[in-house]
Amino acid sequence: MRRMKLNSQVLRIFRSSAWSRAWRSLAAFLLGLLLAFIYGAIALYIQKHALWYCIITTVTMAAFTAFGMGLVVSVRTNVTLMLPMLCSREGKKILLFLIITLMIQGPLNNTLENFDRAAASVLCGAELAMNQTQQLMQRASTPLLPVLEKVREVSRNAYSLAGRVQNLISALTESVRHVSRSLRSVLYFLASIGDICNAKMGTPYKKCNSVFDEGRADCMELLSVFSFLCHIVDGFRPLCGLTRVGEFFCVIPSYIGNHLKTKLAFPIIAAFNQMKKEFEFNMSASVRFELNLNSSQSGHDMAQKIMEEVSQDRERVLDLMGLLTYVGFFLLLFLYLKAVLYKNRYLHSDDFDNFYITEQFVELDRKFSRQGKPAVLPLSKKEALTYITPYCLRLTARERRTVMTGLVSVLKHMVMGCVVIALDLMVFWVFDILHYHAQTEVVARAPLVVDIQVNGSGYASDIFKDIVASFDVLQKGNITILSKKCLMEPLKPEYMVYLFIGFLYGLVFLLVLAGGYAKRLQRFVCARYHPQREKVRILRLRSRILSQRGSLGKTLLRVVAREKENQGNGSVLQTLILRLPGGVTIARFMGFCDKSCLACGKAVKVENSSDVYTCSTQNCTGCFCMQCFRVMGNICAVCMGPLTFQEDSEYELDSSDEEQVNLWEVAMTSPHINQNADRMRLMRRNPVNTEDLSDSHTSNSELRASEDQCHNLYAPKLENIV
Repeated sequence: MRRMKLNSQVLRIFRSSAWSRAWRSLAAFLLGLLLAFIYGAIALYIQKHALWYCIITTVTMAAFTAFGMGLVVSVRTNVTLMLPMLCSREGKKILLFLIITLMIQGPLNNTLENFDRAAASVLCGAELAMNQTQQLMQRASTPLLPVLEKVREVSRNAYSLAGRVQNLISALTESVRHVSRSLRSVLYFLASIGDICNAKMGTPYKKCNSVFDEGRADCMELLSVFSFLCHIVDGFRPLCGLTRVGEFFCVIPSYIGNHLKTKLAFPIIAAFNQMKKEFEFNMSASVRFELNLNSSQSGHDMAQKIMEEVSQDRERVLDLMGLLTYVGFFLLLFLYLKAVLYKNRYLHSDDFDNFYITEQFVELDRKFSRQGKPAVLPLSKKEALTYITPYCLRLTARERRTVMTGLVSVLKHMVMGCVVIALDLMVFWVFDILHYHAQTEVVARAPLVVDIQVNGSGYASDIFKDIVASFDVLQKGNITILSKKCLMEPLKPEYMVYLFIGFLYGLVFLLVLAGGYAKRLQRFVCARYHPQREKVRILRLRSRILSQRGSLGKTLLRVVAREKENQGNGSVLQTLILRLPGGVTIARFMGFCDKSCLACGKAVKVENSSDVYTCSTQNCTGCFCMQCFRVMGNICAVCMGPLTFQEDSEYELDSSDEEQVNLWEVAMTSPHINQNADRMRLMRRNPVNTEDLSDSHTSNSELRASEDQCHNLYAPKLENIV
């Protein structure tokens, strides 16, 4: 007994509301942790964020979602509202954002990396071509180098020979200089003897001339007036020339000296100069190697700077695009804010997202119907286009527009993604073909090898042998045209990323197609957490449908009555055809006998009585489809319509409307009026209408003005009424 009591107490504890709330809180706590874990896994493994960023955001989200959902009901409601949003248009945006991040980190990054490698390969090839050009120029100048060496060797030998000749000439010059010094002493002696002789022998002549000059001067001084007589002295001056006979002996040494210079010194100097010229020679060898580069820096430095600029631009683009990957966390915050706004509008606006016919609505409508109140169900076809059940597969017009807009947006996004992926594949394909065909080195070799032999000895033979050997090395050398040193290896595309992107695109298509159905779950979540508010919204929806039906029914009644008044008894052609023999057949063939709904103008078949209502009142021509008949409140607009809407819009009668009054009286006893409320309403209105036969002076223009709007709405549909 004690065990049974204990078991019953345990069951009672487990079934208590507090225990169920604890279980719900625990489940919500675990669900919050699961959502945070999913976000962290996506951020770390798919978006490839930094580890510290993933840890901070995941811990923050886990603390908010887990503890918030476990302890606060409002947070639990908001987070639960986010789940249907993730499966609708907002989820599509988040998935498209995730696809963009994968595009940036996958195909776009691969494309930029391949272009980076291609740029590095091109720069390496340019530098290699420059180096090979220098090597080729060096090889082209190689045959001249041995010749220059031989010329240098000959010049060195000639220089040594010239040194020995220079020594010989120096010795000869020294001997000749000794002889010349002796001759110069003799010449100096002869020259001094001549000078002494001239000095000594020239004195008597000078003294004689000076005596004559003094005598003439004295004479001219004494004989001032007769000074002309003194010129007689000049006549005896030539006698002084007798004193120059001794000067002849002074000329002999000068003659001997000049003769020695001319006949001995000058020929000896000329002979020595000629000997020098015989041993003088000039040897010159010039090599010109020019490589003009219109640059202020080397090719290697230029390549490095170009690669640095390319890498900086690439890193700048990737950094700007990488910032977009951090928007995901803020998108989730924005989604949470939208969930809060949706719940707020649900709680404060009765008409917001309130067009669902739920099971609770059906039960409430049945309850009102059993109480004798007007029922809403079943809905008309027009109402069924607006008000649907949450589990209905048919979408409303607004949901279809949303789906089509989402599909167009996804298709545009998919075209952009396909272009990026195709660009990545195309770039890889081109570079892979280049890599495949450039695996082997292309080497240029001489087609013919010419062998030349030089026989002989001596300097000329050695020079020619070296020249031939140099050209032999040149023609046997190989030139590498295509080398593996600068061959780039393209980065392979990440095909798993492509498959994952395709999977995400398929998931986006699924979310777009099922977004309308998933969005209906938002109302279900709010109804689950706020049941009292849902009951108020259901009552509001029911009253709105009934008010729309009432106004629509009265409008149809007015339109049918107005069209009946305008049409009269039918057209003249129809009357003439019916009076002719066989006119019924002709009228049926021409379509005059076809029945149509007086309200909407839809063609109906009288034989199909389940979809057509024909008024059973005698002399009443009312024929309606069942949908319009239900909208009008199961009242014939021909015989009983004016009785129905007479209070709302005054209906004018005159003395010629006795037939209409009789039709009303017959309709009062019609078997299709089986409800006491309808019969009493018509009986109350009938006396009022009969009294108005004499004193009804209401303006017909006011009645028509109140019905113009409804007439314009239904007039296009009533043009085909028979």
